[in-house]
Amino acid sequence: MSLLKLIDRKQLLVLGLNSGTSADGLDMVALRIRRAIGGVRIKFVDGSRRKYPGEVRKSVLECADSDLMDLDRLVQLDNLLGQFYARSAASFIKRLAGKGLKVDLIASHGQTVRHLPNKAKQSGFVLHGSLQLGSLEQIAARTGKVVVGDFRQADIALGNEGAPITVAAMARLFADQSKSRLIVNIGGMSNFFYLPALGEKRQILAADCGPGNSLCDLLAGILFGQEYDRNGQQACRGVVSQRLVTLLAAEPFFTAKKVSTGREEFGAEMAGRMVSFAREHRLPKADVMATAAELTAMAIATKIQPIIVKDHSITKLYLTGGGTHNRFFQSRLADMFDFLRVTTVRQLGYNPDLVEAAAFAVMGESCLRGEALPTRFAGRRLQRRLPVAGKIVQPPL
Repeated sequence: MSLLKLIDRKQLLVLGLNSGTSADGLDMVALRIRRAIGGVRIKFVDGSRRKYPGEVRKSVLECADSDLMDLDRLVQLDNLLGQFYARSAASFIKRLAGKGLKVDLIASHGQTVRHLPNKAKQSGFVLHGSLQLGSLEQIAARTGKVVVGDFRQADIALGNEGAPITVAAMARLFADQSKSRLIVNIGGMSNFFYLPALGEKRQILAADCGPGNSLCDLLAGILFGQEYDRNGQQACRGVVSQRLVTLLAAEPFFTAKKVSTGREEFGAEMAGRMVSFAREHRLPKADVMATAAELTAMAIATKIQPIIVKDHSITKLYLTGGGTHNRFFQSRLADMFDFLRVTTVRQLGYNPDLVEAAAFAVMGESCLRGEALPTRFAGRRLQRRLPVAGKIVQPPL
């Protein structure tokens, strides 16, 4: 379907694609999004996940965790991921077609390999940015669909950090007319979304909390030869090192005014320091895992505590992301906030593993409509200019 015809349609079936900071694969969600009088109506249709092949994941992590990257390999990885996303999307589109469903539009976030929110100066210019790989042109050419992606750059061009970028989309998916909702995503990094009741005048708040799964995943690989700590088993066996967690809690991110972070701060370098500390002080491996998981729980608690204190209507803490499978995270947050019910967004009708893909489907539809969405939250002053986030790529004719 041509771009002009898509823009004219009031209802679209949008396929959202997302590969998170944990770099474990591709999440796919199909949403039916309808423009109606009084707002936008969204219905979850179907979802799926596709793991990265071992060599693909290895290449992604080498790129994300390396200080230096060969430019040839960077170009090839962008192409490779675009083809992988295209093949995965085409398979999912075929599955949907078997149910009589036709995808109109694809929205792809891509794979973040570098996130640099700290501003530097060079030749009179202020520099910061974020890089996502996964060629949009490859996806469009191999699926025959219009593709929207590269969502963060418009926000960065306005001087913002480009993250968290899905806040307006999350509000569209989960905000309620009469109830405030507090959602914590534990992906590669952790972040929170405070969505006050639509009938109130409170401000939406959102920001990264700190590490999520990525630090634990790296340590699971170094210490146990595992891809990740399944269900938080190793962390649950260990005892938190208060000395180590206190050292980690003094990291610059926790005292800075930034609203986003990444593997650059909570990745391979930090994991290496933790392993060195453990060897020097003879910490058991499981204790290192428990300490890493405790750092994530503490970071989340620090960010959401002030919100809970101010809004007494919050009675539930909704979790999303791969961290929902980690029993350590769930039990620690339940201990810290024993007056809240800790649950997942499955109660709200969404698979907690697929929420970010759904959010990018919402953003893709908004971009197609030329709709600007707010991106500055966490108590900052109101934005004077709003970005139309995303780039539109058309398939070959």
